[in-house]
Order: sequence, then C-alpha cells, then structure tokens
Amino acid sequence: MRAAFMLACGLGLIVSGSWCGRVCTGETPAPQSETAIKPEVGPEDRPADPGVGAATISPVDMMRQAIGERLPDTLLVDDKGREVKFFSDLVKNQAVVISFFYTNCRGTCPGTNLVLADVRDMLAKDFGKSVRLISISVEPEKDDVAAIAEYAAQFRQEATNPDTPDWVFLTGKPENVRDLRYKLGYYEIDPVADSDPTQHAATVIIGNHATGRWGMMPVGIGAAKLADKVRYLAGWTNAQRFSALYPDLGRDGSRATTPKTPTGVTGGGSDNTSNPSDGNQ
Repeated sequence: MRAAFMLACGLGLIVSGSWCGRVCTGETPAPQSETAIKPEVGPEDRPADPGVGAATISPVDMMRQAIGERLPDTLLVDDKGREVKFFSDLVKNQAVVISFFYTNCRGTCPGTNLVLADVRDMLAKDFGKSVRLISISVEPEKDDVAAIAEYAAQFRQEATNPDTPDWVFLTGKPENVRDLRYKLGYYEIDPVADSDPTQHAATVIIGNHATGRWGMMPVGIGAAKLADKVRYLAGWTNAQRFSALYPDLGRDGSRATTPKTPTGVTGGGSDNTSNPSDGNQ
C-alpha cells in the first residue's frame, strides 16, 4: 500500500510539511511544520479588517471554525451492530485518533492497528476515557458488522485497565463513508485511485473537539512518537501536551520529586536535574 497523498482542501490540513489547503489552486505556500494546521477559511469566515475595530482570530479558533465546527454527523454502524452518529456520539467534546482500514488489507493496515493498540495502552494513564480511537472501513460495501467485529478482535485486546481508551471500529453505507472521508480530507485527488482501498494512506487524524486543535500524522513514526503527538495535539492540559519535553513535570503541573542521591554516594555535589519551571514553559 503506497503512502497516498492526503488532499484536505476542505479542512486546510498540512500533512508532513505538504500544504494540502491550496494544492488544488496551484498556489505555493511557505514551508510549514509537520504538526501545523492552517485552516483554509472562506470570505464569510474571515474576521473584519482589524483597522475598523475587529479583533484578530487566534490559530486555535481558526482550527475550531474550519474543522471542529464543521465535522459531519454521518450515520455509521459500529462493530457491535449499533448505529452511531460520527460527531455527536463519537467526537463531540472528545480527544480522538481517527484511522482507516479494510478487513482484507494485506498492506499497512495490520501494522497500523498494532501501532494503535500500543498507543491505546500508552494513553491510558494520561487520557483515560477522554480520548477515543476511531477506525473506519474504506471498503464498507464488503466490510459488514460481522467482518469488522472479527477484525477488531485481532487488535483491540480486552482492557484490564479501567482507564483504557475506547476503540471503536466502524462501517456504514458506502455513500456515507465516502462523504465522511471527503469531509475529513481523507481522499485521493485521482478518483480512480480514491476508489481503490489499497491506495489509502497509513495516516491518522488527531484532534480534540473541545480544545480545537487538529492535525494529521503518519503511523510510520512508531507508537511512542505517535503517542507523544496525540498528547501534544489533543492534550487537555499543558502538563499533558508537553510531557515529552518536561518528563519530570507532575500531572498537577508541579515539579516531580527530586531524585534521591544514590546509595553510597557522598559529598555535596549537585544532581544537575533541571527544573522545568526555569525558562520557558
């Protein structure tokens, strides 16, 4: 399965440094970071000229307007046969990691789901049930409820930790799933390639509807780095978002206990442990 180009003209997402918001118009943007999101807003969304008294809009508010407030409430079916609405039942006021699969995939899908299984375990302590993993079939015409339930059982192990994030596998009417993919920006610019499930990208959408932050990441960066990206993009607090930068920052935002001097070490030397309260946070 090749790494498909993710066209996101509707959402204006930037994937691994590639600008997807203006590619269809031929404009060449300035380079951006891989985690950045710069929503493409229409004239009706743009704030009035600051010169006439209007306040400027923040990047997070731009993300919220361009993505969070436009997420569709597509009707889908989960792996237990229950009808669910994409936005109101699964995404609203949640941190989410959205991925795509199909049960007959022999390419990157199994590897993607193994990575997500590890990410799920890693996020149990930080997020608990406040983050949800959402996996959607790109071949819903073949992936019925029985097929996705059997497939889910291969990767979604029974949780022993009550705080383990929920992980739902979904199918639905082909037209509903296609509409959802397009509104999420998850489609191929070539319609022939887009109709071929083997061409879908091993990429996840990460976001938090409540905070308004959204982004996309390749699964190939591995479970540990992907979990860090989820914390940074979808974290509820600065302690969650910057835990990779400040590993000794306590969950309440205070500095964790200073390590004790190892047994047998004498003298008054410093432990050289940096304090995250020193410098920029």
